[in-house]
Parts: sequence; C-alpha cells; structure tokens
Amino acid sequence: ALSALESELGVTLLQRNRKGVVALTDAGQKIIPHVRTLLAQVETIGQEAKAAHGEAAGKLRLGSMLSIVSPALLARVLTCFRASYPDVEVVLFEGTMREVAEWIEKSIIDVGFVLFPAQGIEVTPITTDELCVLVPLGHRLHTKVAVIPRDLQEEGWIMAKNQCALQLMEVAVGPSRVRPQIRYQASDSATVLAMIREGLGITLMPRMVLPKKLEGVVALPFDPPHQLQIGLAVRSQAMASPAAQLFVQTASTWVQESA
Repeated sequence: ALSALESELGVTLLQRNRKGVVALTDAGQKIIPHVRTLLAQVETIGQEAKAAHGEAAGKLRLGSMLSIVSPALLARVLTCFRASYPDVEVVLFEGTMREVAEWIEKSIIDVGFVLFPAQGIEVTPITTDELCVLVPLGHRLHTKVAVIPRDLQEEGWIMAKNQCALQLMEVAVGPSRVRPQIRYQASDSATVLAMIREGLGITLMPRMVLPKKLEGVVALPFDPPHQLQIGLAVRSQAMASPAAQLFVQTASTWVQESA
C-alpha cells in the first residue's frame, strides 16, 4: 500500500535496503502522520455507517500502560467489551505512559489508558489507584505506616526496563527531589519482586498491579497518599470512533458496577 502511495505522490516515503525498511525519509516524516489520521478517519466513517444500521463492528486500537494498568482490570474490561460487542476487533498496544499519550496524539491508537490529567488529549476518568513503595521484610522502612520522599534518598532501586517506575517516581515526588540510584533493571514485575524479596533494592508500583499475596515484601503508601487517577483518553471525543466511545462507556460502567 505504501509503495502505491509513493508512486501516486511521486515521493519516497521510506528508506529501504536489502533487509527491508530502514527509516522514514524527510518527506515520509511529514506525510505519514497525515496518512495515519486519514486511515483513522476512514475507519471511523465505516463504523459510523454501520452504527446507523444498529451495528457495532470494526477495529479498535487500544493502548495500555505497562506496569501501571492492572492486568486484571484490563482483562475484565476486555472480557466485558467482547461479550457486548463481539464484532469489534481489539488490537492491543502496550507501552509507557509517554508512549501511550503520543500514540493517541499521532492517531496510532484510537483510545488508551493514561494517568489523569493529561495534556493535549481528552480523558474520561475511570478508576483510582495508589502508588506504593515496595521494600523487603527486615528493611529499615518496613515497619513504617507510610513513607515520605526524604526516606528514599539513599536507597538503591530496581526498575522495570520500560522505565515506567521512573516515570511514576517523577509523578509522585518530582524529578528533582529524589535522584534514584538504579542498581538493577528487570523485564517484568515478578522478577522485580523476587529481587526485592532478596534485599537487592526497592521499587514503586501501583497497588492494583501487586499480586494478592506479597511474600517477603511490604507495600508502603506515601504520606500524604499519592493517588493515581487512571482514565481512558482519545484524541478528540467529538471525533472518536464509535468503537472507542463504546469501550470508554463499557469500562466506566464495569468499574462503577464493581465498586
């Protein structure tokens, strides 16, 4: 499809070599964002036409934040949505907070979970979580009822490789108040928890992401508590696809009924 577009426009959009695509050309960097927006609009037009006949069908590109949105929350909302709208194909994108927001702005996805408030996109609040500091049993902080940023200044940190934990720290205590000493980086939360259990460092996680049983690890809230407002965002509610609007409605309803 891109080759045909290049022929029609008379410009090269992608730099290629024998192995495939290398990068966007200067022209591609300017044109491709418009192409993404146009394709999203075509999909929305098709969905609106089907909705006029009482049908809910098409594709929904959904973004979720790694290590922030609870897998249980995501799975239950998706189950509810699929049961109500089986003809909508959901394509899941997972990334950091910044990536999900950028994907929405660039029309790479139709709707995404974000932390509220967010700039440049329109957000519907969905649920509230709490940011916790995780320390091993026997740690100097493990008997505290809550912690303050100053308590964490000399600690060694274990961070997920996707950098979400570092972004959460900036959200919680500001980029200048705590300069984390990152000892290790791991790919998933289970590895991070195992390393904390062994006394190799501490980390930050939302409470809803934690397993039901924390063996050898203590989750401490901040004082004052740091709430994470999680919402679903679209580029524009007025221009959002029917599938995106239905997903937001489904998530909001499910959270309210489960409260």
